[in-house]
Amino acid sequence: MIMTNEKNYKSPLDSIDVSFSNYVAMRKREESLHMEDGVPDYAFDLDYELRRRMEQIPHFTGLCKKISATIETRAIQIYNQQAVAVSPEQYGEIYSMGTDCAKRLGIGTPNIFVYPSPQINAFTCASDTISPMIVLYSGIVDRLKPAELKCVIAHECGHIHNEHTIYQNVVGEILNSGSGILGFFLSVANMALMQFWTRACEITADRAAVICADNVEDAVNVQKKLFSGATFNAEFQENLNLDALKAQLDVTLNNPSRLYEIMSDHPSGLRRIFCMKEFEECEIYYKWRTEKKKPGSIGRNKEETDERCRKLVNIWNNAQAKNYRYEEKS
Repeated sequence: MIMTNEKNYKSPLDSIDVSFSNYVAMRKREESLHMEDGVPDYAFDLDYELRRRMEQIPHFTGLCKKISATIETRAIQIYNQQAVAVSPEQYGEIYSMGTDCAKRLGIGTPNIFVYPSPQINAFTCASDTISPMIVLYSGIVDRLKPAELKCVIAHECGHIHNEHTIYQNVVGEILNSGSGILGFFLSVANMALMQFWTRACEITADRAAVICADNVEDAVNVQKKLFSGATFNAEFQENLNLDALKAQLDVTLNNPSRLYEIMSDHPSGLRRIFCMKEFEECEIYYKWRTEKKKPGSIGRNKEETDERCRKLVNIWNNAQAKNYRYEEKS
């Protein structure tokens, strides 16, 4: 038996700093690896380009922050009364999904509520003053597999991570009642700017879903299901052929009917599917998920990926749309 002098013995663990301050410093270092000029590195460049233009509207950002704080304060009280608050003891699997997504993106775990409604929907409220909240309608909880539902939660966490929620509620109100008081003070050009931004920010949030997904196909399957109506025949939806969907997208990209999307606040499911597939082939994705990189992976740079996604979401420039070609990775 080896005897040790207990008085002089030092555990190898003694050199490890387990203080809270060290933990905070470590988390900040981890987060800084994925931030560029205060912006998450995965963000769609068009999202931030349009947001900077919105922020140049006099008093717009300050107004959005004040209104968002009011909306969230009211919403969290309403859903606390009318929906189930997710916790380790209540819908524990959903709670774990939320904590996992938040940890990966480097944000605090949001409040999550499951609201009784057959609608296939989810949304986020957040401001500078209250912890963010995600509301999942029971319809979407019922009709998605757990891995797919995690992608929905990750998408909403992406909105929180990129601070979209400060603007989303106000922009939505302006666009839905453009002739109302808020819309009265804005030019048609500014309202069009907001419309285009709401579409671009969804691409950023979809990228957060891809980053957090256990498998990228889970994120793609969410859009397949939503695109096909989210019926209960899951096998039918998951087997939707990607090449056939791309052929449908080609018709849209090369036809004036694409202009019907101008008033939509989300890109079509077809556009979103292929934007996610593009991001799966981006070097930034592998920076977040190093274990996913396989021999033969494309690994395009961020600039090229953003440019390819711009062509996908572009409604006006038909020349750009015609030049888009999706290349399946090897």
